[in-house]
Amino acid sequence: MLTIVVPYYNREAYLPRTLQSIAASTYRPMRLILVDNHSTDRSHAVCEEFAHEHQDKDFHVVLAEQPDGGAAAARNKGLELCDTPFVYFFDSDDLFDAGFLTAVMPLLKSDMDLLAVPTRVAKNGEAPVTRPFIKTASPVAQVLTGHLSTQAMVFRTDFLRKIGGWNETLPMWNDWELGVRALAAKPRMRWLTDMAFHTVFLHDDSLTGSSFSARVHSMRKAVRAVADETGGTLSKPLRFRMELITGMLLRENDRTEADENKKLTRQWFGGESVLTRFFGFLIRKYVSWGGRGSWRIAYWLCRKDV
Repeated sequence: MLTIVVPYYNREAYLPRTLQSIAASTYRPMRLILVDNHSTDRSHAVCEEFAHEHQDKDFHVVLAEQPDGGAAAARNKGLELCDTPFVYFFDSDDLFDAGFLTAVMPLLKSDMDLLAVPTRVAKNGEAPVTRPFIKTASPVAQVLTGHLSTQAMVFRTDFLRKIGGWNETLPMWNDWELGVRALAAKPRMRWLTDMAFHTVFLHDDSLTGSSFSARVHSMRKAVRAVADETGGTLSKPLRFRMELITGMLLRENDRTEADENKKLTRQWFGGESVLTRFFGFLIRKYVSWGGRGSWRIAYWLCRKDV
């Protein structure tokens, strides 16, 4: 059996749509844990009403609270309460695919730690498209593509607890960091690549948001965390990741933060070869000029490390 954990904070406007999409799942039985991260609107009341309406023997809804620590802490609260072999995390403003559990449940076996699936993303009201997804367990791919996002990972509960759960010090990109940490632990993996699932919305009010400039400090914190956790083994792809961020900052005309990003890149990853630094410069320029698919270029340059 699998538990779905949904953390929420002031999501009154989005929760009804998200919860109804989960309830529409074609698979039963299922268990749902809703974790209130100290909301000040009617989000908790919305969840109470939903639980009262849908609670039954095949659809068990648990209401929990995590008063501080952000989304990662709320997810860890759900992980703490999980009593099923597998756990899956979903965001409170996205749309759950009705056929998702029917597709994944037959694949969840006791000899696996992580199931990876593609997802769809809709940015600022545009039609959803499949997110970049590479069928590889290389942490390099996760650093450069972030193919293992929150909704792309189904964990064996004990495995996720063993690797430390969610990093509560990171206000964003904590799924990116968790994906790197999970792959670095060499999990027993399976892949479901037949189709993409869910609709993940990127908008100004989402956890990810739409502006690099507004969230670059949190991005750097995540990059630094991965650099520390991996002990220099991923310095080349991490440098390219920083160059990608710098390029986006330049595209947004935020030269102050772009210059800060350049300085930190030199400080953190200055030991890379002259050729790597040169290619990093080209990637930065390409992105700043509006180039698309830059992560593919960076991934190709790291192919020997994969």
